[in-house]
Amino acid sequence: MRTQIPIRLIGGSQPLIVVPASFNGAPPVDCALDTGAGQCMLLPEVGASLGVAIAETRRAMGAGGPVEVQIGRVASVAVGDATAKDLEILMSPELARIGAVIGTRLGGNIGFNFLERFRVTIDYERLLLDLADADEPRAESPTRVELPFTLAHPQKPLILIAVRANDEPFQFALDTGASTTVIAPALAKRCGVEGIAIPSMSGGGGAVAASAGVLDKLAIDRLTVSRVRVVVAEFLDALGQAVGVQLDGILGTNVLRRFRVTIDYPGRSLRLDG
Repeated sequence: MRTQIPIRLIGGSQPLIVVPASFNGAPPVDCALDTGAGQCMLLPEVGASLGVAIAETRRAMGAGGPVEVQIGRVASVAVGDATAKDLEILMSPELARIGAVIGTRLGGNIGFNFLERFRVTIDYERLLLDLADADEPRAESPTRVELPFTLAHPQKPLILIAVRANDEPFQFALDTGASTTVIAPALAKRCGVEGIAIPSMSGGGGAVAASAGVLDKLAIDRLTVSRVRVVVAEFLDALGQAVGVQLDGILGTNVLRRFRVTIDYPGRSLRLDG
């Protein structure tokens, strides 16, 4: 099975990928495509309209602080012709706040528990999302880089890849739900990034104290991006401790959109094409 779906980049200079997705066979709603999210999510009112029963309520930790979420299940989630059955779903009004930041109403979020069964290709130039089963032939292309990735934690399955910042090795998460690349204060200090205070950045749970700067060089395997705009934020330390990994940064849309990005979840590999 292979399906292609048009995507939109919404949010101006700090965009998120938005795709139409159907839950329980209902008409599609706009959803963020978020590889940094462990589960799919719905606005509570959308979940209620679909008859999603609340099994429990728990507190989750976002970059900006705690977020209260309701837990339920849906019979199906479909993006184009790609469908997953019987998935746990989170419901939170946090989606309304994120939608307000980017200037559109988000009804949901597509996360790892849907994406994990597919080879996911994001073509930022053509504004297309391609979802393919593991046994589908790969599209021919002049691959520029292909490298393995690991997942941080079963409960927080961030995609972890090795990068080099100013020629020093670090570990970053690849997150399509991050509009801008984020680095930890320790990395900023080691690489000489001078941050300038900004009002705040938006993260799960609310605003996050941060500063903005420029990283001279960021390399992913043999690909190098120069003069990368970054946000320096302390929440990475707490996130890394929570999932038990060293987390030096988050690779966001301002870098990823330079490539055609293929995340092969079953094969645990990342491919970047020009």
